[in-house]
Amino acid sequence: MGKILREPGAVTELAKAFQVTPQTVRLALNGVTQSDLAKRIRKRALDMGLKEKGTEQAIVLN
Repeated sequence: MGKILREPGAVTELAKAFQVTPQTVRLALNGVTQSDLAKRIRKRALDMGLKEKGTEQAIVLN
């Protein structure tokens, strides 16, 4: 799984939800850690609407 792009406040919100440090969340979202906890953090982040790097869509305005 690739890196998950963060929005302001998302790391803090996830850290509180999982009762972990913001550093743990950042490592999970960056794909550095592969533990069960990291996978759950990434899943919750995607469920919150955060996007995986490379899958975001660009809108072209004419």
